[in-house]
Amino acid sequence: MAVLSTLTTVGTPLAQQSETLNTFSVSSGAPFGASGTMFLSQFANPALLGSLYLTPQWPMTGYYPIFPGSLPEAFPREGVSVGPLRLHPHMGVAQMYTDNVFRTNGNKTSDFLTTLSPGIQAQLPFGGFHSVLIDYRTNLQYYSRTTSNDVQDQTAVGAVKFNFPGGLKVDLQGEHRLGHDPRGSAVDNVNTQRLGVNKWTADGFTGHAEYFGAQSSVGLHVQTLRWQYLNNNQGAVRDRLINRANLLFSRDVTDNMSLRAMIGAQQSIYDQNKNLDNVIYTFSGGATWNISEMTSGDILVGYQHVQFTRAQVNQPPPLDRFFRDKNTYSNLFVMGRLNWQATPLLRLSLQLYRTIQQTVSIGSLFYTATGVNLTARHELTDRMTVNINFGYEHDKFQGVSSAGITSGPARNEDLKNVAVGVNYQAVKWVGVGAQYMFEDRHSTQAQFTYQANTVMLFAETLF
Repeated sequence: MAVLSTLTTVGTPLAQQSETLNTFSVSSGAPFGASGTMFLSQFANPALLGSLYLTPQWPMTGYYPIFPGSLPEAFPREGVSVGPLRLHPHMGVAQMYTDNVFRTNGNKTSDFLTTLSPGIQAQLPFGGFHSVLIDYRTNLQYYSRTTSNDVQDQTAVGAVKFNFPGGLKVDLQGEHRLGHDPRGSAVDNVNTQRLGVNKWTADGFTGHAEYFGAQSSVGLHVQTLRWQYLNNNQGAVRDRLINRANLLFSRDVTDNMSLRAMIGAQQSIYDQNKNLDNVIYTFSGGATWNISEMTSGDILVGYQHVQFTRAQVNQPPPLDRFFRDKNTYSNLFVMGRLNWQATPLLRLSLQLYRTIQQTVSIGSLFYTATGVNLTARHELTDRMTVNINFGYEHDKFQGVSSAGITSGPARNEDLKNVAVGVNYQAVKWVGVGAQYMFEDRHSTQAQFTYQANTVMLFAETLF
């Protein structure tokens, strides 16, 4: 059983699972370490992710690759051949409207925006089953009224994939990303200040190896990411180095069931905000079960332990706002999914998760995200599909106190979201679509409460 591949697709939208044309999963930000790096649960409803980033679910290539560290897959299309080299140019265009562009509780501002997403992928096979892959994508967004939200995200990934005889696969990847934090994410403290979006760069290396035996498999995933924030004075608070390592084991016990175990650690080393230095350890076990030809499921249940690295110290402003009252925290970790092919044309997926997320929110050093997603994909014709997503997430922020003085009221949030979309593949290399999304976040701190409606019309071409 491909343990690492199974884990990577736990949160993948059904629209992406049933199509082999996508390369990046929006939910694969940290599937192995089970701890988020984007201050939004990487397992959240994919429609919510797309809405927050105002990024369409492109009919053929999926979402723009938001999260650093994703391992790209080669497009299966023939593309444009230049000798052994295969090129896949692609271009997406979207027109969007949202009635709450800043994701605020009051004084809502509506806006129209245009998204352009040109990109290209190059594939070069060598030595039989090995290959080199270069993938470049952009996410250019221009707002009509609120130009402070304009972004020019870019992603450049270079990867070498080895497929050795005997069951060993190795993927090595280097990447550079220019990205941004979305409005409405769990620690978007700038949303009420009407500042520009937080922008950052992320440079990283990812190594992924797995060996498949007759009945067992073992996988190793290592990653290092260097984050630097570019504006809003976020650098002193959030610049950091993240190192992650995870070891996974799997064993087939029947023809339809495999057991698995995972141990992992994620280390965060901050440049200046040293009170946030920590390591998150994850220990879990679970199973993958093909219940029938129409139903399958997989689950991991375990334990997460947060260990802060340094003793609490007094820091100069603005870092003096970050302190803690203890050095360790613990949490139940759950990640699971149930897939059901209800009819030949209808596929349902139910997803559950509970994870620890690192934050830089004043008065809290992390929060626990617990959620459930239900996704349905129905094929109306050979070319047209309908996708529906329902999501709910509860975020509980860990409050801290100093010298008996609480940092502020406890913060708890409920996130509800619904999305309905239609995709139509006009011809082999052109797809169009429309999507509506509703977001509702209710927080015990009123400045984080909001509702938003977003409508998208989009088209894409992929060779």
